[in-house]
Amino acid sequence: MDLELLELLGIALAPVVFLFTYIYLKDEYEREPLKYLLITFFLGVLSAIPVIFLGNYVESYTGIGLVEDNWVQTLLYAFVVVAFTEELIKYLVLRWYIYPHKEFDEPYDGIMYGAAVSLGFAAIENVIYVLTSEDGIGTGLLRMFTAVPAHAMFGVLMGYFVGKAKFANKGSLAIFERLKGLLVAILFHGLYDFFLFLNEQYLTIFAFFSLVTGVLLATRAIRFHVDISPHKETFGDSSHEA
Repeated sequence: MDLELLELLGIALAPVVFLFTYIYLKDEYEREPLKYLLITFFLGVLSAIPVIFLGNYVESYTGIGLVEDNWVQTLLYAFVVVAFTEELIKYLVLRWYIYPHKEFDEPYDGIMYGAAVSLGFAAIENVIYVLTSEDGIGTGLLRMFTAVPAHAMFGVLMGYFVGKAKFANKGSLAIFERLKGLLVAILFHGLYDFFLFLNEQYLTIFAFFSLVTGVLLATRAIRFHVDISPHKETFGDSSHEA
C-alpha cells in the first residue's frame, strides 16, 4: 500500500473516527461495550450494499431520476431515492440488531448506536468518493466538514427518538417515536441533498443551513439524553464500560 493511498484513506476516515470518538465520550455515565458498537459500525458499512440495490430498484420502478433544471424530479430523487433508502436501511440495522439487545439500557444508547451505524455507512461512502475523485484530497477535506458530519447528525437525530421509543410506556408510543426518528432523519437528509443536487451556488447555502440546524439539534439531543441517564445517580459508584 503506497503512501498516497494511505494519505487518502486517512483523510477519508479521520472525520469518522473523530465523530465516533466524540459521541462515545459524550456518554458520561455508562459507555457502551466497544464490541457491540463496532459490530453496529460494520453493519453500517455493509448497509451500503442493500442501499445501492434498493435505490436502483426505487429509481427504476418509479422513474424518478436526477434531472437537470427540474426541481420537482430533484426533490423526489433527494427524498425518495437517496434519503429514504439510506435512512431506512440504517434504521432497520438499528431496530433489528441492537434495539432488542440487553446492552441497549438507556435512551442515550439510541444516539450512540444510531451514530455508529450512520458513521459506518459514511465511512465506506467517503472512502469511495475520495478514492475515485480526481482531487481526492480536496474531496476528502470538503466532505470532512459536510457529508460526514451530516451522516453523523442523521444518525444522532434518528437515535434520539429510537432511544425514547425503547423506554416508552406504551407500545403504540414506541412505534410513533421510532417512526419520528426515521422521518426526521429522512427530512434532514433529503433537504441537505436537495439543495446540493440543484447545483446552484446561491442555493448551496441552504444545504449548509440545514446541516448547521441539524447539528445544533443533534447537540441538544445528546445533551438531553445524557442529562436524563438512569445511570447518573450511581455514577460515583460505578466505572465506565469499555
